[in-house]
Amino acid sequence: MALIGIDLSGNLSSIIQLAYFASFFILMFYGQRIQMSMMLVSVKRNLGKLEKLRTTAHNSVLNSALRFKGDRKAVETRIDRLTGSFAIQPVNMDPAGIVGKLEHVLDTYDDNLRTEVKTIATGATDAEVNTLSNQMEISIGLDQMYRVVRHFYLLARKQGGILALYQLQMAMPQIMEEAEAYSSAISAFEKGQPIGDGIGPLIASKMAEGVQPREIEQDTIMYETGVDGRNLLLVRAKGPGGSVGKPGVAVEKLIEEKSPSLIVTVDAALKFEGEASGEVAEGVGAAIGGPGVDRYHIEQSASKRRIPMIAIVVKMSNKEAISQMTQQVRLAVDETIRRVKNTIEARTKPGDTVIVAGIGNTMGIA
Repeated sequence: MALIGIDLSGNLSSIIQLAYFASFFILMFYGQRIQMSMMLVSVKRNLGKLEKLRTTAHNSVLNSALRFKGDRKAVETRIDRLTGSFAIQPVNMDPAGIVGKLEHVLDTYDDNLRTEVKTIATGATDAEVNTLSNQMEISIGLDQMYRVVRHFYLLARKQGGILALYQLQMAMPQIMEEAEAYSSAISAFEKGQPIGDGIGPLIASKMAEGVQPREIEQDTIMYETGVDGRNLLLVRAKGPGGSVGKPGVAVEKLIEEKSPSLIVTVDAALKFEGEASGEVAEGVGAAIGGPGVDRYHIEQSASKRRIPMIAIVVKMSNKEAISQMTQQVRLAVDETIRRVKNTIEARTKPGDTVIVAGIGNTMGIA
């Protein structure tokens, strides 16, 4: 019996060694293929999720447009055509005048989108057109994400490019986080609820309570009031439809007309991991996101006249910025208003004119 045990032990040891060497040679010759297959499966799974998010956004836009009693087939055809639309960046080999060219391209794109939406939703008000345009932009964004990921996935599978697949897999968590943020925004826009990015316009409205606004630029309004003996000019996009207006051009115009002593911009800002949502921070400069056209208008005019620019931001995640405004962000409104008033009191004197621009999307904010 002891001899049999020794023989079995020896055989088992040989089998283990054989299996070890076999697995070593398999991994040496086929390890890359196995790894690539596993990565392709992972990317394909995320691609399926992206396709579902893209379809949900498309259906949301379609259902919103059909509320205006259009022909379903005609509306769907126009939405499909718009979903594939794009804007080509102006040539930047000669950077002189690039901002003006970029602004023209963006304005043309926005006008074209609104015109198409008006055709789809006949009889819609300006606010409804703006909201539907925002929904359309979300659908376009998700469609572009899906197309880009699908392109690199199919390319990697076709050519066996493991480096391209490595890059795609590394970028997938960020892409999926962005896509889920876009998807969560669909519901807020569909229901006309304020979003986190609307914190700037909301603060401007609170500070101008009881004052009638006037439109000074396309989709942009201004309130004229006072605070602590200063003349206060509050600028924000026109609501309650989803719009960001043209605050840069509006502030530039007011600088020319009113010669302010101070410019304060209030906006949402992306928080770092570990920071609390709704945290208020102060800095210097113009707090305006986007491609930089509006920020250029303010910086150009303010620097020419040496007008100080103060930025006050409310921090939040990307998802919180484009989905329904959370309680943590709402609670930051009073603190932000207090910071704005303290800044005005500390940096100006009675009789001065101050511009406060509430930057952001006015979805659900009248």
